[in-house]
Amino acid sequence: MNTLIILFAQTKGAAIVEILLLLMVAAIIGYITSWLYFRSIYKKRILVVESERHEFNNRIINLNAEISKLNKNNCENIQEIEQLELKVNALRELHKEAVGETDEMKLKKNKAEQLLYNKNEAIIQLIQGKHFLDYNSFGTANEAEKDDLKMISGISPLIEEQLNVLDIYTFRQISKFTYRDIEIINDSIQYFTGRIEKDEWVIQAKELLNSKELRIQLLEEIRKRKALIHYNRIGIAKIEEADDLTIISGIGGWIKEKLNALDIYTFKQISNFTNHDVQMVTEAIEFFPGRIERDEWIQQAGELLLKAGKKSVLLKSIEEMKDRVNFEKLGKANLQQANNLTLINGIGIWTEEKLNSLGVYTFKQISKLTQLDVEIIAEVLNISTDRIDNYNWISQAAALSNRQYHGVKMFPKN
Repeated sequence: MNTLIILFAQTKGAAIVEILLLLMVAAIIGYITSWLYFRSIYKKRILVVESERHEFNNRIINLNAEISKLNKNNCENIQEIEQLELKVNALRELHKEAVGETDEMKLKKNKAEQLLYNKNEAIIQLIQGKHFLDYNSFGTANEAEKDDLKMISGISPLIEEQLNVLDIYTFRQISKFTYRDIEIINDSIQYFTGRIEKDEWVIQAKELLNSKELRIQLLEEIRKRKALIHYNRIGIAKIEEADDLTIISGIGGWIKEKLNALDIYTFKQISNFTNHDVQMVTEAIEFFPGRIERDEWIQQAGELLLKAGKKSVLLKSIEEMKDRVNFEKLGKANLQQANNLTLINGIGIWTEEKLNSLGVYTFKQISKLTQLDVEIIAEVLNISTDRIDNYNWISQAAALSNRQYHGVKMFPKN
């Protein structure tokens, strides 16, 4: 019995194993069959998807290429726009300059017309004033006898033209001027009172009356005095390098010839003068003591050197700074109302010219200067505020304005 039970148990176990194996085989066969079935069904679909994926990849590549091309075109367009903007801005600037030039030309035209009108008016006044002159005192002359009056320091081309209108053409006539003649001529040409005396027209004219031979002899004497000059300090120059020294206010043609005789030809040399050089040059050319300092040769030469000798450019740069001055407080004036500002100690003819370019012409204007005005004017004129304060321009100007108001002569006869 036991044996039967054991056999039955063994047979049952083997059957279970066999059944399990058969189930596993059936499962594998089912999986493979299903896989093969689904593969057969989706193979075409997979191929289609693969094809579509490939096509999309190609389209992405093409789109990237187009994007790159568009980016390049965009960069080129941006550059083109920038260039167009630059051209537009340039055209705007040109238009602005053209408008500015047109306005400037109109302004110059108006100024030229005004100057011409003023000149004609001045000539008419000069002609009308001729009958006040005593030609018996200093003699008559005509244009055929004309001397170059610009050889006299203090006579500019404009002053020479005005003198010629008064039939004053020669050194001989000027050398005979009396105080009365000078007073009438001052009034006639509206020249600053006292300037003819201070510039020593009469003495210079007498010297220029010397014959050509005597003048040549005098220049030779001056050449012999070159040893007085410290060329190692002021510099050496040749005639080929010569500047037009007559641009310096206070140097006429005759003084220029004397300086040239000392081999002094340039602004640079004069700008290097020390007090000792001024003294030596004054003695060598037999000039009036103190005139070089009074006429501010050194300062003028230095400033002209910076502007390549273009005095008009220098004065125009000062004129362009007029708006920095408070003329509402100082009051406005013009050349016709001008006082002789050199009567104020500390103001030479060069400083006076610069003040005039700035629109300051009268004692009254200077008497109203505030400390702020002093600082602005000192900066514009390239001088120190100490010079204005130490010489007390304001008090001097107030006193001179008061004397003028009460009719006191600025230069009474000695």
